[in-house]
Amino acid sequence: MNFKVLRAVIYARCSTEEESQIDALRNQVEEAKTCVVENGWTLIDVYVESRSGTTTKGRKEYNRLYEDLLLDKFDIIIIKSQDRLMRNTKDWYLFIDRLSTEQKKLYMYMEKKFYSTDDALLTGIKAILAEEYSRELSKKINNAHKNRQKNNGAVILTSNTYGYRKLTDKSVVIVEEEAEIKRRMYELCAAGFGSRTIAAILQSEGILNRNGKPFTDSAILRIIHNPLNKGTAVMNRLHYDFESKQVLKVPEEEQFVYENKVPAIVSEELWEAANQEIAKRVEKLNRNGGKGRGKNPGKFQLSGKLYCGLCGSPYYRRTRKSYKDRAFIYEWKCKKYLETGRNEVRADKFQTRGIQFEKTEGCNNVHINEETLYKLLKQVCEKDYKMDKEKIIGDMVYMLKIILKEKDYQTDMNRENQQKEKILEQMNVLVDKLLEGVLTDDVYQKKQKELEQKLQKKEGKIQELEKKKIQGSVMENRIFYIKKTLQDGNIVEKAIEAGMLEEVEKILIYPEYMEVQFKFSKERGMENLDILEEIEGRKLKVQYGNLFNYKRKKVEEREIIIDMMKENPQITAKIIAEKLGISLSGVQYKIKVLKKEGRIRFSGKGGKGYWKVLK
Repeated sequence: MNFKVLRAVIYARCSTEEESQIDALRNQVEEAKTCVVENGWTLIDVYVESRSGTTTKGRKEYNRLYEDLLLDKFDIIIIKSQDRLMRNTKDWYLFIDRLSTEQKKLYMYMEKKFYSTDDALLTGIKAILAEEYSRELSKKINNAHKNRQKNNGAVILTSNTYGYRKLTDKSVVIVEEEAEIKRRMYELCAAGFGSRTIAAILQSEGILNRNGKPFTDSAILRIIHNPLNKGTAVMNRLHYDFESKQVLKVPEEEQFVYENKVPAIVSEELWEAANQEIAKRVEKLNRNGGKGRGKNPGKFQLSGKLYCGLCGSPYYRRTRKSYKDRAFIYEWKCKKYLETGRNEVRADKFQTRGIQFEKTEGCNNVHINEETLYKLLKQVCEKDYKMDKEKIIGDMVYMLKIILKEKDYQTDMNRENQQKEKILEQMNVLVDKLLEGVLTDDVYQKKQKELEQKLQKKEGKIQELEKKKIQGSVMENRIFYIKKTLQDGNIVEKAIEAGMLEEVEKILIYPEYMEVQFKFSKERGMENLDILEEIEGRKLKVQYGNLFNYKRKKVEEREIIIDMMKENPQITAKIIAEKLGISLSGVQYKIKVLKKEGRIRFSGKGGKGYWKVLK
């Protein structure tokens, strides 16, 4: 038996054009090659580029891949993940349409699966959601920043602004110990040392940042470039343009410069000397400046997002079976707990945010039931992430119609039928000429054969157009079905929830609440600002009480039952179950525990009587 060896190509792209991303790009190619070997495929070609962007414009390797889709060159395209190709809705559907037409496959090795049409529908909705949400958010953030800066608002420092501290009255003071380190950076730079050399010198001297880690060369560059260190605040320097997806530099005449806005750490002369030294090798430093870090997002939506608020460790997904029906239950647990268990010494102290544990061996944070967590996030989504479902569906259908290029084949059929009638008329005239003796038999047969061939071609063309017309009707029905599926199902809702999760940078888990941190600053192109002002709504606190603390939750439910019995001694277990939203058997078990503890007693017989609370 002959087995066909599938031919594979690799497409790799990293997120920036910085030279520091070259290693990540190499790793991506090597991972893809390993995937080819493991699956027994044959590697045909590799398409590699470092150009970033939401569209395909200017991406030579992508465009080469897109053209090669039309050739019988390969069977499978291997990518790391879906966003490696593009994030633009129209380009995505054009790519998928050509991929399907040419009967090629798309394999994502991070998820170890082939792309399916169900994924295409969900991704399209998410792309539309992201564009609409981002556009409105960008307007609000830009306007808020500009108005505050124009009116000479207070300098809002983040907790990471080294060398300064903001007081409760919004004034700014110098942290002298950190300021001394900053001055040393400026002095070394002015003396001709590069940022990497300065970082090495500080590390050798045991000088660390606030997080207890060595200063990076990129962090030192940002500090030296920042005019805030000489007391000058420059506001409205950058503007994020949503339509072009670029951070644009605002002309100097439109910037707001406020001298002596904060206490100066270095003199004007030292600041200028250090920055002049940097200007001499700015091209080299731009190539080697910020070191991006690769990040494995994992194969679950919450991977890389959940972190323990008590010890800072990431949360990992674990699976267990229910004792009752053996159904799978998915939970997220703190890494420190998984490695070392509970810290029994401090088991009674849950809310310790901002406090370092003393020689802890484990973590006492709660385990998170995945299904319950998604319900909480859905409530947040419905409240704060509202979208017009009908508008989304309308945009989706409109986009599909553009991509599929609907065409009215009836006009072409009418034209071909008219030409067919003309050929038939010519054949009739030819017969008349033969009968009249104008044409000889040989000439007649020759002309008749030519007309019959033309007629046969026209009839074939008409049949082809009829098939296309039928296919168009089928496509129209398919679009109708897709629209109905979107309206009747919950795909849009799921896409909205998924879209919100993509905006989430981190979720800090605490025993009684979680803090959702959104990545608005990075998504809107404001990561290069020296002073990142706190954006209202960037953090969201979601209270859930004892929802995930099952032991306390059980105690709390028993106390609620006691209160119900005090308020209504004749209350039944069935009514209690309805009010608590739990099963009747669950309530009966809790009542049994309360009886065993000697806290309640039922007076009466045959279900008639009343509850007496003893203590």
